[in-house]
Amino acid sequence: MAVPTARGGIHCQDGRVPRTIPFAVTARRRLRTGWQRWQGSWWQIMQCGLGAGIAWLLAQALWGQPYPVFATVAVVVCLGVQNNQRVRRVGELGVGVTIGVLLGTLVVHFVGRGPLQITAIVATAMFVARFLDSGILLVNQAALQAAFIVAYPPTAGGGGGGRWLDAMTGVVVALGVAALLPPDPRRDVRGRARAYAGQLADLLEDGADALRSRDAAKAEDVLNRARGTQTELEGWSQSVNAGQEVHRLSPLRRRGRGEIVRQKKLQAGMDRATRNLRVALRRVSTALKYDEPMPDSLAGALDGMAAAIRSLGEPPYPGETVPPSVAVLQELAVTLGPRTLGAESLSATVVVAQLRSAAVDLLQAQGVGAAEAHRLLPR
Repeated sequence: MAVPTARGGIHCQDGRVPRTIPFAVTARRRLRTGWQRWQGSWWQIMQCGLGAGIAWLLAQALWGQPYPVFATVAVVVCLGVQNNQRVRRVGELGVGVTIGVLLGTLVVHFVGRGPLQITAIVATAMFVARFLDSGILLVNQAALQAAFIVAYPPTAGGGGGGRWLDAMTGVVVALGVAALLPPDPRRDVRGRARAYAGQLADLLEDGADALRSRDAAKAEDVLNRARGTQTELEGWSQSVNAGQEVHRLSPLRRRGRGEIVRQKKLQAGMDRATRNLRVALRRVSTALKYDEPMPDSLAGALDGMAAAIRSLGEPPYPGETVPPSVAVLQELAVTLGPRTLGAESLSATVVVAQLRSAAVDLLQAQGVGAAEAHRLLPR
């Protein structure tokens, strides 16, 4: 029997975990998740709405189209709600939309509509798009728009090449909106950096706990989780690249270019450090599995590295000139010697070596020179 707890949760009197989650808990989670998605997408949604309206007005004014549906469709398809590589994505989708609408218009004009025409135009549009670019989005949009043109009769006054002009208008508006009114990329980059740093720090702390308790199963679990972090690391890299694209193309966002450059350097350093730390965690797992001697001081070193990574990117405290992560790394680096940490076995020595490399990588990523970083390490 499930009974409520003092904190509002539930548990079973016989100790079993209940199979269902209360509706109120599920509702709160969904509301929180939805709110977070909205916060991350509201600007892109406003861009889509604004761009669709502008494209409609322009198509009516320029081409005399009473119902320029394809102008608004092109804007919404091209812009969407994604941030990463947005201008390139808009260009890719724009080419696909344009190819599809143009080929579909030509087919309707010369051979009419029907199942054979649909078959031919979808295949042709995909062949042409695939020849021009390897992007899957471009190919799909070319086929979709071509099929829509052939299957959907034009409105009064909107036939012939008018629909192609509508689509071109929408693509141009989408490119303008993406280039001139992009969301601030720094927020997404910061969020990804914090999330990844926290994830890696958690892994190192769990690895330290496994080492202290000599828990080989936990160490193996930590290693498996560490191997699965590459997706988040690549997402951070893509966010940085998208930020560079925005600052290069948008005159309104060039003021924050310096931070994006620093984040790119930080991400590259974290990438190198992560590879070293995965090796360290693998040696911890191997040592515990085969009962090799591993000093507890290595657990403290892993915790120190976790603290440095968790504070990565934070500004110096008031009255200080050195960022907290650099300060922690400098204090940690002077202890990272095999003799200092009592590393006698092969696995322990490998862990120390990987921690040394990771410390140097992270110090360099935050502006410390290579020679200065290496001087901190014990000989």
